[in-house]
Amino acid sequence: MTVEKIRKRATSAAVPRKGLSGMLQSVTFNVFRAQGAADNVRLNAMSDGVFAIVITLMVFSIKIPEIPAGQAVAVLPSALLKMLPDFGILLLSFVVLGIYWIGHNNVFLHVLRHDRLMLWMNIFFLLIVALIPFPAALLVRYGDAQISVVLYALNLLVGGVLLDLIWAYATYNRHLMCDSVQPRLINSFHVRILTGPAIYAVAIGVSFISLLAAKILFALAILYYLVPTVQDLLHHEQLSN
Repeated sequence: MTVEKIRKRATSAAVPRKGLSGMLQSVTFNVFRAQGAADNVRLNAMSDGVFAIVITLMVFSIKIPEIPAGQAVAVLPSALLKMLPDFGILLLSFVVLGIYWIGHNNVFLHVLRHDRLMLWMNIFFLLIVALIPFPAALLVRYGDAQISVVLYALNLLVGGVLLDLIWAYATYNRHLMCDSVQPRLINSFHVRILTGPAIYAVAIGVSFISLLAAKILFALAILYYLVPTVQDLLHHEQLSN
């Protein structure tokens, strides 16, 4: 075999005849057609572990005030009052983390498989979860500064968008979820998840006019996720089938 023939054979083996564009189209198409790996046990265990660790670290961050012996009766009440912001941070972070955990749990009750891209999307979502106590602390301690309001809203906005991207990726062509999920449920999940980011985006804009109004929007976002909606009825109806 001549050197020229060897080169031709190597070239034809390295680059298929359909060309690079055809290869990219094929890869993109196959990504949304592949069924993914079954069983999300480790993915859910990792996610629950991150939520649990973040909550635990927040509780451990609250320290009992150190008071000289014999002065507890006189000093302890004022020392506890000074700790109110710490309890406020804990309460706010705990509620927000609970909202995100419920959303994540509801999504992965229907998403039954995963692939590499899904794993990385979930990891970046967990990064936002781990950051939640930081902007919450800024909001409670320095709520009169606009940057605190913006960072809090931005963190939760990104978290909500990432969770919706996970849902959108899993439901596209239904390649990572069961085939019985109703289209109404898919659409209602999108609405439910993205309502929060929409509120936080408005709050960022409103913060340039009124920080109080922005904080009221934060409270409304929390109330929205605490109150059951039609999406919850569709969700439980789907699970009972």
